[in-house]
Amino acid sequence: MGGVHIAEALKIPYFRAFTMTWSRTRAYPHAFAVPEHKMGGNYNYMTYVLFDQVFWRGTAGQINRWRRDTLGLPSTSLDRMEPHKIPFLYNFSPVVVPPPLDWPEWIRITGYWFLDDASVGAKKWTPPPDLLDFIESAKKAKKKVVYIGFGSIVVSDPKVMTSCVVEAVVQSGVYAILSKGWSDRLVKSAADAPDTVEPLPKQIYSISSIPHDWLFKRIDAACHHGGAGTTGASLRAGIPTIIKPFFGDQFFWADRVEALGIGSAVRNLTVQSLTDALLSATTDQRQIERAKAVGEQIRAENGVADRLQGNEDLWIALQVLPEERPAIGV
Repeated sequence: MGGVHIAEALKIPYFRAFTMTWSRTRAYPHAFAVPEHKMGGNYNYMTYVLFDQVFWRGTAGQINRWRRDTLGLPSTSLDRMEPHKIPFLYNFSPVVVPPPLDWPEWIRITGYWFLDDASVGAKKWTPPPDLLDFIESAKKAKKKVVYIGFGSIVVSDPKVMTSCVVEAVVQSGVYAILSKGWSDRLVKSAADAPDTVEPLPKQIYSISSIPHDWLFKRIDAACHHGGAGTTGASLRAGIPTIIKPFFGDQFFWADRVEALGIGSAVRNLTVQSLTDALLSATTDQRQIERAKAVGEQIRAENGVADRLQGNEDLWIALQVLPEERPAIGV
Protein backbone atom coordinates (compact mmCIF):
# COMPACT_ATOMS: atom_id res chain seq x y z
CA MET A 1 0.00 0.00 0.00
CA GLY A 2 2.56 2.53 -1.12
CA GLY A 3 0.06 5.22 -2.05
CA VAL A 4 -0.25 6.66 1.44
CA HIS A 5 3.52 7.25 1.62
CA ILE A 6 3.70 8.79 -1.86
CA ALA A 7 0.81 11.09 -0.95
CA GLU A 8 2.67 12.17 2.18
CA ALA A 9 5.79 12.94 0.15
CA LEU A 10 3.83 14.92 -2.44
CA LYS A 11 1.61 16.56 0.21
CA ILE A 12 -1.56 15.65 -1.66
CA PRO A 13 -4.89 14.17 -0.50
CA TYR A 14 -5.13 10.41 -0.40
CA PHE A 15 -7.92 7.87 -0.27
CA ARG A 16 -8.18 4.19 -1.08
CA ALA A 17 -10.59 2.46 -3.43
CA PHE A 18 -11.04 -1.19 -2.65
CA THR A 19 -13.11 -4.27 -3.47
CA MET A 20 -13.34 -5.83 0.00
CA THR A 21 -13.83 -4.72 3.60
CA TRP A 22 -10.61 -3.25 4.99
CA SER A 23 -11.86 -0.68 7.52
CA ARG A 24 -12.41 -1.60 11.15
CA THR A 25 -15.95 -2.52 12.12
CA ARG A 26 -17.86 -4.80 14.43
CA ALA A 27 -20.35 -5.65 11.68
CA TYR A 28 -18.13 -7.86 9.52
CA PRO A 29 -14.80 -9.63 9.94
CA HIS A 30 -11.79 -8.66 7.88
CA ALA A 31 -12.18 -10.15 4.41
CA PHE A 32 -9.09 -12.32 4.99
CA ALA A 33 -10.24 -13.62 8.40
CA VAL A 34 -13.77 -14.94 7.89
CA PRO A 35 -14.57 -17.76 10.35
CA GLU A 36 -16.76 -20.69 9.39
CA HIS A 37 -19.23 -19.68 12.11
CA LYS A 38 -20.09 -16.15 13.23
CA MET A 39 -17.96 -15.01 16.17
CA GLY A 40 -19.54 -11.67 17.06
CA GLY A 41 -18.60 -8.01 17.01
CA ASN A 42 -15.51 -8.18 19.22
CA TYR A 43 -13.96 -10.86 17.04
CA ASN A 44 -14.81 -8.94 13.88
CA TYR A 45 -13.19 -5.74 15.12
CA MET A 46 -10.05 -7.47 16.35
CA THR A 47 -9.46 -9.12 12.96
CA TYR A 48 -8.73 -5.69 11.49
CA VAL A 49 -6.44 -4.67 14.35
CA LEU A 50 -4.50 -7.93 14.12
CA PHE A 51 -4.25 -7.80 10.34
CA ASP A 52 -2.85 -4.25 10.47
CA GLN A 53 -0.27 -5.36 13.03
CA VAL A 54 0.78 -8.50 11.16
CA PHE A 55 0.98 -6.73 7.81
CA TRP A 56 3.00 -3.86 9.25
CA ARG A 57 5.44 -6.11 11.11
CA GLY A 58 6.12 -8.01 7.90
CA THR A 59 6.76 -4.93 5.77
CA ALA A 60 7.89 -2.14 8.14
CA GLY A 61 11.61 -2.52 7.45
CA GLN A 62 11.26 -2.37 3.67
CA ILE A 63 8.73 0.45 3.79
CA ASN A 64 10.84 2.64 6.05
CA ARG A 65 13.98 2.09 3.95
CA TRP A 66 11.99 3.08 0.86
CA ARG A 67 10.62 6.15 2.65
CA ARG A 68 14.11 7.29 3.64
CA ASP A 69 16.04 6.35 0.49
CA THR A 70 13.48 7.11 -2.22
CA LEU A 71 10.83 9.44 -0.86
CA GLY A 72 13.05 11.47 1.47
CA LEU A 73 10.70 10.90 4.39
CA PRO A 74 11.53 9.90 7.95
CA SER A 75 10.63 6.47 9.24
CA THR A 76 7.07 6.04 10.39
CA SER A 77 5.09 3.65 12.55
CA LEU A 78 1.66 2.08 12.57
CA ASP A 79 0.52 4.38 15.37
CA ARG A 80 1.58 7.46 13.42
CA MET A 81 -0.01 6.34 10.15
CA GLU A 82 -3.35 5.49 11.80
CA PRO A 83 -4.45 3.26 8.90
CA HIS A 84 -7.97 2.94 10.34
CA LYS A 85 -8.49 6.65 9.64
CA ILE A 86 -7.67 6.50 5.94
CA PRO A 87 -10.64 7.45 3.72
CA PHE A 88 -12.05 4.56 1.70
CA LEU A 89 -14.36 4.20 -1.27
CA TYR A 90 -15.64 0.64 -1.51
CA ASN A 91 -16.79 -0.43 -4.96
CA PHE A 92 -19.38 -2.99 -4.00
CA SER A 93 -23.10 -2.61 -3.41
CA PRO A 94 -24.58 -1.38 -0.12
CA VAL A 95 -27.31 -3.95 -0.77
CA VAL A 96 -24.71 -6.72 -0.54
CA VAL A 97 -22.69 -5.16 2.29
CA PRO A 98 -24.88 -2.73 4.24
CA PRO A 99 -22.73 0.15 5.60
CA PRO A 100 -21.81 -0.53 9.24
CA LEU A 101 -23.13 1.96 11.77
CA ASP A 102 -19.67 2.24 13.34
CA TRP A 103 -17.96 3.46 10.14
CA PRO A 104 -17.09 7.18 10.12
CA GLU A 105 -18.20 9.60 7.43
CA TRP A 106 -14.96 9.28 5.45
CA ILE A 107 -15.79 5.69 4.47
CA ARG A 108 -18.32 5.19 1.69
CA ILE A 109 -19.79 2.20 -0.15
CA THR A 110 -20.46 3.48 -3.65
CA GLY A 111 -21.94 0.52 -5.49
CA TYR A 112 -20.17 -1.59 -8.10
CA TRP A 113 -18.08 0.02 -10.84
CA PHE A 114 -19.19 -1.94 -13.86
CA LEU A 115 -17.59 -1.50 -17.27
CA ASP A 116 -20.56 -2.08 -19.54
CA ASP A 117 -20.18 -3.16 -23.14
CA ALA A 118 -16.43 -3.41 -22.79
CA SER A 119 -14.54 -4.61 -25.83
CA VAL A 120 -11.32 -6.55 -26.08
CA GLY A 121 -9.19 -4.55 -28.45
CA ALA A 122 -11.59 -3.21 -31.05
CA LYS A 123 -13.69 -6.36 -31.33
CA LYS A 124 -16.58 -7.28 -29.07
CA TRP A 125 -17.15 -10.86 -28.06
CA THR A 126 -19.32 -13.01 -30.31
CA PRO A 127 -20.81 -16.20 -28.86
CA PRO A 128 -20.07 -19.45 -30.68
CA PRO A 129 -23.15 -20.69 -32.55
CA ASP A 130 -23.05 -24.03 -30.73
CA LEU A 131 -23.22 -22.20 -27.39
CA LEU A 132 -26.43 -20.49 -28.46
CA ASP A 133 -27.73 -23.85 -29.65
CA PHE A 134 -26.84 -25.38 -26.27
CA ILE A 135 -28.76 -22.72 -24.33
CA GLU A 136 -31.73 -23.07 -26.66
CA SER A 137 -31.72 -26.86 -26.31
CA ALA A 138 -31.85 -26.50 -22.52
CA LYS A 139 -34.89 -24.23 -22.78
CA LYS A 140 -36.63 -26.69 -25.09
CA ALA A 141 -35.92 -29.47 -22.61
CA LYS A 142 -37.20 -27.20 -19.80
CA LYS A 143 -33.89 -27.48 -17.97
CA LYS A 144 -32.17 -24.80 -15.92
CA VAL A 145 -28.81 -23.54 -17.19
CA VAL A 146 -25.99 -22.97 -14.71
CA TYR A 147 -22.53 -21.49 -15.23
CA ILE A 148 -19.71 -23.28 -13.39
CA GLY A 149 -16.22 -21.78 -13.35
CA PHE A 150 -13.60 -21.25 -10.67
CA GLY A 151 -11.18 -18.97 -12.48
CA SER A 152 -7.59 -20.01 -13.12
CA ILE A 153 -7.11 -21.78 -9.83
CA VAL A 154 -4.49 -24.47 -9.36
CA VAL A 155 -5.80 -27.69 -7.82
CA SER A 156 -3.87 -30.79 -6.82
CA ASP A 157 -5.96 -33.14 -8.95
CA PRO A 158 -7.89 -31.45 -11.79
CA LYS A 159 -9.30 -34.77 -12.95
CA VAL A 160 -10.92 -35.50 -9.58
CA MET A 161 -12.36 -32.00 -9.40
CA THR A 162 -13.74 -32.26 -12.92
CA SER A 163 -15.31 -35.62 -12.12
CA CYS A 164 -16.95 -34.13 -9.02
CA VAL A 165 -18.43 -31.23 -10.97
CA VAL A 166 -19.66 -33.42 -13.83
CA GLU A 167 -21.32 -35.91 -11.48
CA ALA A 168 -23.05 -33.10 -9.56
CA VAL A 169 -24.40 -31.63 -12.79
CA VAL A 170 -25.76 -35.01 -13.87
CA GLN A 171 -27.34 -35.73 -10.48
CA SER A 172 -28.96 -32.30 -10.20
CA GLY A 173 -30.48 -32.50 -13.67
CA VAL A 174 -29.30 -29.07 -14.83
CA TYR A 175 -27.49 -28.03 -17.97
CA ALA A 176 -24.08 -26.48 -17.29
CA ILE A 177 -21.74 -24.14 -19.11
CA LEU A 178 -18.35 -25.13 -17.79
CA SER A 179 -15.42 -22.72 -17.85
CA LYS A 180 -12.41 -25.02 -17.64
CA GLY A 181 -9.90 -22.77 -15.90
CA TRP A 182 -8.70 -25.45 -13.49
CA SER A 183 -8.05 -28.00 -16.24
CA ASP A 184 -7.17 -27.85 -19.92
CA ARG A 185 -7.97 -31.52 -20.35
CA LEU A 186 -11.73 -31.22 -20.70
CA VAL A 187 -13.21 -32.17 -24.05
CA LYS A 188 -16.56 -31.69 -25.70
CA SER A 189 -17.05 -34.94 -27.55
CA ALA A 190 -15.78 -38.48 -27.84
CA ALA A 191 -14.09 -37.63 -31.12
CA ASP A 192 -11.91 -35.04 -29.37
CA ALA A 193 -11.14 -37.15 -26.32
CA PRO A 194 -7.83 -38.87 -25.66
CA ASP A 195 -8.11 -42.49 -24.59
CA THR A 196 -7.55 -41.57 -20.94
CA VAL A 197 -10.23 -38.86 -20.74
CA GLU A 198 -13.97 -39.45 -20.85
CA PRO A 199 -16.08 -37.05 -22.95
CA LEU A 200 -18.44 -34.65 -21.24
CA PRO A 201 -22.12 -35.56 -21.16
CA LYS A 202 -24.46 -33.73 -23.52
CA GLN A 203 -25.83 -31.49 -20.76
CA ILE A 204 -22.42 -29.86 -20.26
CA TYR A 205 -20.92 -27.28 -22.62
CA SER A 206 -17.22 -26.56 -22.10
CA ILE A 207 -15.67 -23.21 -22.96
CA SER A 208 -12.31 -21.66 -22.08
CA SER A 209 -13.65 -18.21 -21.21
CA ILE A 210 -16.82 -16.18 -21.61
CA PRO A 211 -17.85 -12.61 -20.67
CA HIS A 212 -19.95 -12.78 -17.54
CA ASP A 213 -22.04 -9.75 -18.43
CA TRP A 214 -23.12 -11.48 -21.65
CA LEU A 215 -23.77 -14.89 -20.13
CA PHE A 216 -25.25 -14.36 -16.69
CA LYS A 217 -28.40 -12.58 -17.86
CA ARG A 218 -29.15 -15.56 -20.12
CA ILE A 219 -28.90 -18.33 -17.51
CA ASP A 220 -30.52 -19.36 -14.24
CA ALA A 221 -27.67 -19.60 -11.72
CA ALA A 222 -23.90 -19.25 -11.40
CA CYS A 223 -21.34 -21.27 -9.46
CA HIS A 224 -17.88 -19.73 -9.12
CA HIS A 225 -14.93 -19.06 -6.82
CA GLY A 226 -16.29 -15.88 -5.27
CA GLY A 227 -13.93 -13.26 -6.61
CA ALA A 228 -15.25 -9.76 -5.98
CA GLY A 229 -15.82 -8.98 -9.66
CA THR A 230 -17.42 -12.31 -10.55
CA THR A 231 -19.67 -12.11 -7.50
CA GLY A 232 -20.76 -8.62 -8.47
CA ALA A 233 -21.56 -9.79 -11.98
CA SER A 234 -23.71 -12.74 -10.92
CA LEU A 235 -25.55 -10.75 -8.25
CA ARG A 236 -26.21 -7.94 -10.72
CA ALA A 237 -27.76 -10.46 -13.10
CA GLY A 238 -30.25 -11.36 -10.39
CA ILE A 239 -29.48 -15.07 -10.35
CA PRO A 240 -28.73 -17.34 -7.38
CA THR A 241 -25.00 -17.57 -6.76
CA ILE A 242 -23.08 -20.60 -5.51
CA ILE A 243 -19.59 -19.84 -4.23
CA LYS A 244 -16.81 -22.36 -3.67
CA PRO A 245 -14.17 -20.19 -1.98
CA PHE A 246 -10.49 -21.10 -2.24
CA PHE A 247 -8.60 -18.20 -0.63
CA GLY A 248 -8.62 -14.53 0.32
CA ASP A 249 -11.82 -12.50 0.23
CA GLN A 250 -13.71 -15.30 -1.52
CA PHE A 251 -14.81 -16.59 1.89
CA PHE A 252 -16.22 -13.15 2.71
CA TRP A 253 -18.36 -13.06 -0.43
CA ALA A 254 -19.52 -16.64 0.16
CA ASP A 255 -20.62 -15.58 3.63
CA ARG A 256 -22.51 -12.54 2.29
CA VAL A 257 -24.34 -14.58 -0.35
CA GLU A 258 -25.55 -17.02 2.30
CA ALA A 259 -26.47 -14.26 4.75
CA LEU A 260 -28.65 -12.57 2.12
CA GLY A 261 -30.37 -15.82 1.18
CA ILE A 262 -29.42 -15.44 -2.48
CA GLY A 263 -27.14 -18.45 -2.85
CA SER A 264 -24.99 -21.04 -1.15
CA ALA A 265 -21.44 -21.41 0.08
CA VAL A 266 -19.83 -24.75 -0.78
CA ARG A 267 -16.82 -24.74 1.51
CA ASN A 268 -16.07 -28.43 1.02
CA LEU A 269 -16.53 -29.42 -2.61
CA THR A 270 -18.07 -32.88 -2.92
CA VAL A 271 -20.55 -34.37 -5.35
CA GLN A 272 -23.29 -34.18 -2.72
CA SER A 273 -22.58 -30.62 -1.55
CA LEU A 274 -22.47 -29.27 -5.10
CA THR A 275 -25.57 -31.26 -6.12
CA ASP A 276 -27.49 -29.82 -3.17
CA ALA A 277 -26.35 -26.29 -4.02
CA LEU A 278 -27.31 -26.66 -7.69
CA LEU A 279 -30.75 -27.99 -6.77
CA SER A 280 -31.29 -25.17 -4.28
CA ALA A 281 -30.21 -22.50 -6.76
CA THR A 282 -32.54 -23.76 -9.48
CA THR A 283 -35.61 -24.89 -7.50
CA ASP A 284 -35.80 -22.84 -4.29
CA GLN A 285 -38.27 -20.12 -5.29
CA ARG A 286 -37.53 -18.03 -2.22
CA GLN A 287 -33.83 -17.95 -3.08
CA ILE A 288 -34.58 -17.25 -6.74
CA GLU A 289 -36.90 -14.34 -5.92
CA ARG A 290 -34.46 -12.85 -3.40
CA ALA A 291 -31.64 -13.01 -5.94
CA LYS A 292 -33.86 -11.34 -8.51
CA ALA A 293 -34.72 -8.52 -6.09
CA VAL A 294 -31.07 -7.94 -5.19
CA GLY A 295 -30.18 -7.84 -8.88
CA GLU A 296 -32.82 -5.18 -9.52
CA GLN A 297 -31.45 -3.04 -6.71
CA ILE A 298 -27.87 -3.37 -7.92
CA ARG A 299 -28.84 -2.49 -11.50
CA ALA A 300 -30.55 0.64 -10.19
CA GLU A 301 -27.30 1.84 -8.59
CA ASN A 302 -24.66 3.97 -10.28
CA GLY A 303 -21.46 3.18 -8.47
CA VAL A 304 -19.28 5.33 -10.72
CA ALA A 305 -21.43 8.44 -10.19
CA ASP A 306 -21.48 7.85 -6.44
CA ARG A 307 -17.73 7.39 -6.49
CA LEU A 308 -17.32 10.83 -8.11
CA GLN A 309 -19.60 12.33 -5.48
CA GLY A 310 -17.54 10.56 -2.85
CA ASN A 311 -14.39 12.19 -4.20
CA GLU A 312 -16.05 15.60 -3.96
CA ASP A 313 -17.24 14.95 -0.42
CA LEU A 314 -13.75 13.89 0.64
CA TRP A 315 -12.26 17.02 -0.89
CA ILE A 316 -14.70 19.19 1.07
CA ALA A 317 -13.83 17.29 4.23
CA LEU A 318 -10.15 18.11 3.71
CA GLN A 319 -10.87 21.75 4.35
CA VAL A 320 -11.88 21.09 7.96
CA LEU A 321 -9.39 18.37 8.93
CA PRO A 322 -6.28 19.22 10.98
CA GLU A 323 -3.17 20.09 9.01
CA GLU A 324 -1.00 17.85 11.17
CA ARG A 325 -2.38 14.72 9.48
CA PRO A 326 -0.26 14.63 6.27
CA ALA A 327 0.90 11.08 6.97
CA ILE A 328 -2.39 9.71 5.67
CA GLY A 329 -2.95 12.44 3.13
CA VAL A 330 -6.08 13.75 4.72
